[in-house]
Amino acid sequence: MAATNDSTAGSAPACAPCSRLGFVITRFAVPAWITAGALTKLVENDPRNLPKPIFDAVLSLDGTFGLVGVAWMDFALRSICATEFVIAGMILCMPRIARPLATAILALFCVILLWLIGTGWAKDGFEAVLKGSCGCFGKSGMNPLYMLLIDGTLLGGVMLTNKACGCRNRSWIVGGGRAALAAAVGIAVAFGMPARTVQLEDPAAAKGGSSGGQASTTTGTTTEPSTTPTATNPPAITPPAVDPPAVTPPAAASAWPARPSQVQPYYLPDFATWVGKPLASQPEMALLDAPPPPAIGSGTWIVMLYRADCEHCHEVLETHFVGSLKRPALLIGIPDHDPANEQPMPCTECAIRTFLKGPNYVVQTPVVMRIKDGVVEAVCTDHEDGASLADVLEGGS
Repeated sequence: MAATNDSTAGSAPACAPCSRLGFVITRFAVPAWITAGALTKLVENDPRNLPKPIFDAVLSLDGTFGLVGVAWMDFALRSICATEFVIAGMILCMPRIARPLATAILALFCVILLWLIGTGWAKDGFEAVLKGSCGCFGKSGMNPLYMLLIDGTLLGGVMLTNKACGCRNRSWIVGGGRAALAAAVGIAVAFGMPARTVQLEDPAAAKGGSSGGQASTTTGTTTEPSTTPTATNPPAITPPAVDPPAVTPPAAASAWPARPSQVQPYYLPDFATWVGKPLASQPEMALLDAPPPPAIGSGTWIVMLYRADCEHCHEVLETHFVGSLKRPALLIGIPDHDPANEQPMPCTECAIRTFLKGPNYVVQTPVVMRIKDGVVEAVCTDHEDGASLADVLEGGS
């Protein structure tokens, strides 16, 4: 009888085909996909690669642990990548927990992607979903439809195939030591990888090209007419003044900061903190391809940050910046746009500048500001808030 049992046990297949497929999908493909995503975020060092709900949640916690702005976002980004490395290590090394953990993480990814697709469809239409974005946040990440296809396929593979070979009889803690080692390596990589080295693009090298899609319309300096006297009309000789009048220095607001010797991998401006401060005092303003017109230091100006492929930016420009302008305007282009989706520039009276290429500018455009004597008076970061936009454009004096 025992021999019969042994014979039966020995004749049972060690591993069914779908179990082998389940092993490949659950124990190899899923952790490889999670690890690739974490490495991409670390190498590119761009918070815009985070799904928008995650990005917004992280941004709302700014100031946690005493970290503010870029310091907090960098810590949060590395922490998220470290968490993904830990999860990938657990799926890879712990057979009993691999399938439920892979199912849970992939289901979470799919829910986030469905939310992104649904909100994008409701706001901008299906065409915008197919393109991936309206251009308001620059080129970052993969189209959510493609991501959903990959994550959904992996989730279906994990759920529909049988458990990987031999995992039914293994303890929940089997492989825990290897998983802890993999987690330690992942955390070390996440927090030990140096920040991306950034070099500003030399504007002289790119002269004659399209900077942000609108370089040809950038306001240039004018040449003063010559006042050199001619030989036929010599100037009258006047005695020097005993007490020459003092020369009034130009206003401090008209000065513009020099370009920094070192730049950050990305800039994450908090526009709410700009109100009441000189525009020139913001570190991002030192990264313009050319200083703005000197007149921006006096009177009321409208300043708008935009992307050349941003459909919402184009709507604001066509509505409020066409024809004769009530107030002088400065448009600042963010250069990470898609040239294939570039929109025409409708404003003919605007002074236009562009941020230098190199750093990532983590800004959702359009951003519209009112400047009085070089100081930021009001900011609108939501173009759909008609009252806020009207206050910026029409308010003040």
